[in-house]
Amino acid sequence: MPGAADGPPHRNDGVHRDVQTVLPDTDPDGEQVRTPPRARREEILDGASEMFAEHGYHGSSLRDISTHIGISHSGMLHHFESKDALLDGVIDRMEDHAQSALEGIDEFCGSREDLLRGLAEVWHPASLQIRLLATLDAESVSEDHPGRYRVARLRKVHEHMLETCFTGLAERGPQREKTDAAFGGRALLAMVLNLAVREKTVRHYQRPSRDDAPLTDLARQVDALLGAEVAPADHQGSRPAPEAPGAEDEARRAP
Repeated sequence: MPGAADGPPHRNDGVHRDVQTVLPDTDPDGEQVRTPPRARREEILDGASEMFAEHGYHGSSLRDISTHIGISHSGMLHHFESKDALLDGVIDRMEDHAQSALEGIDEFCGSREDLLRGLAEVWHPASLQIRLLATLDAESVSEDHPGRYRVARLRKVHEHMLETCFTGLAERGPQREKTDAAFGGRALLAMVLNLAVREKTVRHYQRPSRDDAPLTDLARQVDALLGAEVAPADHQGSRPAPEAPGAEDEARRAP
């Protein structure tokens, strides 16, 4: 990813990637089963991602995370020797998500509809990866946050991808007053992260009939940046792009 060679070295020395043992567990009938270490590690990262997205790095202890997952504290330490090591593992997966999107970015740069599809598939405000980025990004304003540099770099990568989309759209069609692509990328990602917070706060205190679904708001923002002349009826009662698979269920399951 862009900027990978800049800044502090990759911190990942605390992550146990080659654990050779397995941890015992029990099935619903009480029979002991054995969970492969790789599967257990991914399960821990899933739970940690959910906790960090909801409570932040500072608001989630290793004991909180192990309780959330349903494993022992010692079992957690068997795979990750510290919370910093666990955060590194979580950010590794965030970087993998960004890298996958970066490799397929051309798919989202051909038209307005392509960009809206990208917003649904990669940058949906209700998705775990975006909620996680929003929370860690806000936390990392603190200079002592252990993920400060890597999270800032991730934000820059996402801004760069959206900038690339605006550059591609500018080459294929007119934009209002030659909208600056870099500004467009920054503005659109800022709204994505803002909506990720809004979905967990304002959304709970208003009537569901409000016409402010996150993808609808993002479509309006895209139109404003592109200068598209879209009638209000185009947005009312419609979904500008397909919802990200599982995004609504994921939002409901989030604590």
